[in-house]
Amino acid sequence: MQRWCHARKWRKTNCSGIFDGNDQRDACVHKNSNNSIYKEIILREQHCYNTIIIIIIIMIAMWERYDIDNEADSDRKVHTNDLYAGDSTSDNEVDKKEATFWSDEEGNLKFVNLVVRRPCCIFCTQIVLLLIMTFLLMISIAQQGQPFSDPETEADLNDIRSIRYDSYRLAQEQVENSRQNEVTPRQSKLKDYTYWIWEAETPAGVFGSRTSIAAMKEAFDLFLEDNQWDQYCFLQYPNPLASDNNITEPFCDKPLTALNFYYAAEWNEDLINQVLVELKTPGNIARFNSLVLCYAQGLFCDLIEDSNITITDEDVTWALELNNDLQEITSQWDMTGELVPNITQATELAAYLNQVDSYKGFVDFGFDKEFSVDNLVSHYSRGILLWGGPLEVRSTDLTPDEVDDQDADDSEQRREYVVDNFLDEMERLAEGGTHDEINSYFFMEAIIFDILIEIVIRDGLLAIFSLMFVFIWLRINTGSWFLSAVGIFEIFISIPVAWFFFSVVFQIKYFAFLNALTIFIVAAIGADDIFIFMDAYKQSKYRHPENLVSLETRMTWVYRRTGQAMAITSATTCAAFLCTLITPLVSIQSFGIFAAFVIFIDYAFVMSLFCTSVVIYHNRFEDRSCWGCCCTNCTITSPTPTCVAKEALESGESEEHVDRVGEFFRTKVAGFIKVPWHRAVIAVVFVCWVAQAVYLTTQIEAIKETEQFLDEDHPLQKSITILNNEFPVADDDLALRVHYVWGVGEVDRSGVRLLFDPEFYGEPVFREGFDFNEQCQTEMVSACEKLRSDPKYRGLIKQNGGVGRVFCFMEELAAYNVKGDLADCEYVFSGGYKNETWQVPPDQLASLMDGFLEQRSCNEDTETVESFYSNELGWDGEYMKYAAFSVESENLQPFSQEPEAVTRAEYDQFIAIARELEQSVSKACGGEVMTTDLDGIFIFMNNQSIYVRNAVQASLLGVIIAFVVLLLTTKVLHVAFLASISIISVLVSVTGTMMLLGWDLGAIESILIGIIAGFSVDYVVHLAHAYESADGDTDERITTAFGDMGISVFNGMVTSVAAAVPLFLCQLQFFAKFATFLCTTIAFSWIFANFAFMSALAQFKIPIKKEGWRL
Repeated sequence: MQRWCHARKWRKTNCSGIFDGNDQRDACVHKNSNNSIYKEIILREQHCYNTIIIIIIIMIAMWERYDIDNEADSDRKVHTNDLYAGDSTSDNEVDKKEATFWSDEEGNLKFVNLVVRRPCCIFCTQIVLLLIMTFLLMISIAQQGQPFSDPETEADLNDIRSIRYDSYRLAQEQVENSRQNEVTPRQSKLKDYTYWIWEAETPAGVFGSRTSIAAMKEAFDLFLEDNQWDQYCFLQYPNPLASDNNITEPFCDKPLTALNFYYAAEWNEDLINQVLVELKTPGNIARFNSLVLCYAQGLFCDLIEDSNITITDEDVTWALELNNDLQEITSQWDMTGELVPNITQATELAAYLNQVDSYKGFVDFGFDKEFSVDNLVSHYSRGILLWGGPLEVRSTDLTPDEVDDQDADDSEQRREYVVDNFLDEMERLAEGGTHDEINSYFFMEAIIFDILIEIVIRDGLLAIFSLMFVFIWLRINTGSWFLSAVGIFEIFISIPVAWFFFSVVFQIKYFAFLNALTIFIVAAIGADDIFIFMDAYKQSKYRHPENLVSLETRMTWVYRRTGQAMAITSATTCAAFLCTLITPLVSIQSFGIFAAFVIFIDYAFVMSLFCTSVVIYHNRFEDRSCWGCCCTNCTITSPTPTCVAKEALESGESEEHVDRVGEFFRTKVAGFIKVPWHRAVIAVVFVCWVAQAVYLTTQIEAIKETEQFLDEDHPLQKSITILNNEFPVADDDLALRVHYVWGVGEVDRSGVRLLFDPEFYGEPVFREGFDFNEQCQTEMVSACEKLRSDPKYRGLIKQNGGVGRVFCFMEELAAYNVKGDLADCEYVFSGGYKNETWQVPPDQLASLMDGFLEQRSCNEDTETVESFYSNELGWDGEYMKYAAFSVESENLQPFSQEPEAVTRAEYDQFIAIARELEQSVSKACGGEVMTTDLDGIFIFMNNQSIYVRNAVQASLLGVIIAFVVLLLTTKVLHVAFLASISIISVLVSVTGTMMLLGWDLGAIESILIGIIAGFSVDYVVHLAHAYESADGDTDERITTAFGDMGISVFNGMVTSVAAAVPLFLCQLQFFAKFATFLCTTIAFSWIFANFAFMSALAQFKIPIKKEGWRL
């Protein structure tokens, strides 16, 4: 934004102590008073609208006070030509004014006087204070550990999905903590997993050759052949009550992968050929699916009776024999043998088993969604290695905090085991070219957070290149290494200082990952104010001798000239970021508040630290050194540059240096704008483009697929993309559990303030009317059976072996109440207990529950009932506080965030089930059913609609704030109105460009749209302020505005765009998209401000009054 450096050197001197007795006074920009403003914002973020307006009014009021002090100076304004002719006054003729809080009798600002009197002392004091704050911040971060907050599940705390989620989650945690902990055998719980994903490089697919299959096996052998693997694997514990169990010691669970049958312990080719003949016979697979559940497992035989299908004894015998053959074949699939001799036969068997309901779970996990009997090529495959915990036997007397600490220690030990023993080799396998026929990708929860932190740090380090460019551009425009060094220092130091006030002073504990983006924001726009300030300092040399009476007078003129414009742009940018407070999502709130802090701190540093450095530069370095720094002698110069400039101006010898870029804007651009037919062409072009941009903006739609978090070429993002897009939902896939709960009320949110306490979400509430009576138990069992077997729920509830995945502890409790144990799981699944009185009277629960909780669950014989039903079973040791059952979703997964439309379609169907349950279970149990997941998927669904709504609200609010600020500061309605039209045009231009680039409206895009107004206001405000402050008619004002601000605005545009260039290299998609957003916003802002806005002013030629509200 600043003028180019003058080619000829100015003589540099120091005015300190030789100003004809004029004192050097005090008072830059009221920094401390604004800190209280921000404290109010943080403490009262729920009233963000009022707070934003208060900030703006206070900052405007302060600068209005400066304007009052400066009215006498404004009355003495004369045209530049007259000044250069020698029409000046002497030092003694300066009018005396009444001293105010801000200024002395000469009208000089007291802060400026103080800076001029003691520049080095003030400069060093500021540096020391900044370093102290940075040091204290580092201590605070070191004490708290990793600075970024775990995003977990953020939500609108008032949304019904969030309320249900926290209500059930907190109730479950309280009940589990109240219940005496069970002894947890080592490695009996699934604690982590290593995911391997393979992509074929040949048309034959990943299973097309023995070489590619062996390459995939190598990834698992890394771990399985390690002699310490059994100390970390997920252990399977045999059920001691099972009658057919001859295994007594726990063993490592086998990985989930198609390699289990390619490396089967035994491969009977003849038997497999017989099975394939049967399965290939048309109609046999459908016949087998309809018979096997009833006649082999005793399930849902009533459905066969109701279907009126004729079934012969021969059909039953055939189904049982085929089932026995399949059991014999699949029992050998454990990845302990050699690669099968006939891989084509294995692949063909997998394709046919994929159509058999009760056996597809053995094969469907490892093949992509295009794999079928008609296409025996799978271009992708995947596998999971399972990790267990706790690593040592866990006793019953641990508190919840102690359990969490042990889990954290186990996780760290697991991470170290992987990093020390496997990570290098895993990365080698994942490198391109390691295998000719496949590409490998992996991720693991224990190390993924480290990977993300590494990516954030790497992307953050790219800001060094942004800062380097800004530094070089500062050096070119200031002509001083000293000033450019101070400028880049104050830009950089604004981050830790803002962080200090954010987290140490105001105690905001939630520090979002998005906050890392502010280093690029301040690098992009932080230099703008420096250019404005430095250009004003250069211009002060040629404007009027009265401005050069003393250095205090000169710096006061610079301070007043630049302070208001910079205050307007900074306040509007801060307000735009604070508009994020309208969103209920805490990470976006944290980002908005922190970004506002950074922008304000940077502004304060320009008006204090950089102001002081300019005085030092004036006193010691100006026109006296090599390349703008002190190469020989750093003593105070005499006579001072200000005195020399005053004498030259009074004598008429001063000739303002005209740089080519500045002169280009003053003459060429201004001249171009003042030609009527040029303005007509500009109007046609801009109207056509804005109309097209408005149309494109209306076409933007919400995102329809899972958003990419990283660059599409990053291995981690590739693996996630393949998992999301290339595989069907398999039986072994982790599916989203949807819970139906009775007995839990809505969470008590009293005192919840996530910005200050990210861990506190409220207190759980239990319904007093809940009654776990016999009728309630009966209705729960009936509901579970219906959800498991009713065909209308196929496609909604995930099927496993042809049976809906429903987790109902009441069925196992019923069988236990009848038989006293769960040794006979077939008795549980077939519902044999229904022939007895199985309901449990509420007064007998206490005597029954301790033994029941210790049983091995029939749904997962490696886990106890207490562990397997830890969410559904609300027994706290004395009372049944709540009861629930859950179902698995066919189409939703706990770690995949689908587009809103996809998730909402599933959500609405689960809510429809809840309405059905209200008529049966709820009436018997008392109280309404609560429907929720515990993975935050339904919350994220609502968050997506918040993103869209927030984009519209924040952008409109930003435009309104910009208009109000412009109107209050300029007091010229048409200038404020036309500037706001320019900002709106930038808004629709950027959103229209997003549409042209193929972007959909996701979380990233919504956040960016919400802050467009804050980014687009700077250039139009500077030109509007220069136009309003100038003298003469419209044409003269346009020439003056371009002459004063054209080069400064241009420099700001160049640094902002150049600082964004490194963002294109970032792996994080938010950063990469921000680069496109920043470049388009800055470019459109500069174009509309210079051509559309100024052309409109030139066309309408509305005169401006000299005083008051000039509407």
